[in-house]
Amino acid sequence: MDIRKFLMQTFLFGSFGEKELEVILPALSVKKVKKGEQIFIEGMDATAFFIVVKGKVKIYKLSSDGKEHILHIHGPGDPVAEAAIFDSMVYPAFSAALEDSTLIRVSREVFVDLLKKHPEMALKMMSGYSSRLRQFVSKIEELTLKDIKSRLSRYLLENSTIENGRTVCYITISKKELSSLLGTIPETLSRALTF
Repeated sequence: MDIRKFLMQTFLFGSFGEKELEVILPALSVKKVKKGEQIFIEGMDATAFFIVVKGKVKIYKLSSDGKEHILHIHGPGDPVAEAAIFDSMVYPAFSAALEDSTLIRVSREVFVDLLKKHPEMALKMMSGYSSRLRQFVSKIEELTLKDIKSRLSRYLLENSTIENGRTVCYITISKKELSSLLGTIPETLSRALTF
């Protein structure tokens, strides 16, 4: 795998040139995780953030009664827990692999040191963040203003592909995980799937 080429396709490092990508290589390592394997736990020191190369990982919280609430599902190209290394210094939630996955691990200590030495890299990263922030605002609006059928329809459209002239969507997560992601319960999701 050409790490530099992959990073240039991510929103976080998409505006970096070859020279800048070369500079951050010492902060990177590849991590492989099996389905169900914990990547980090809530409250643990945020010593690194991750970028999904292959597979899917979930970010979730546990309620006081132990119920899991999925906040995000990240796939190839998505950064995971990058804000924690600058903000709280601890992971604010749990993360686990939804399937066998390959991640790029970015060391907090090395990465922050590099940004101090090369502040222009931080400015380039900020442009990627502004786009991501707009996506989050859109998601919040969707969860608060739209009903489950609308949220499900949007999810299916965003995750669909064209095959043999037909639009298809393969749902690779469980009904429980999908309902949590859409802010509902499995029974309500089942009813919405019948529309």
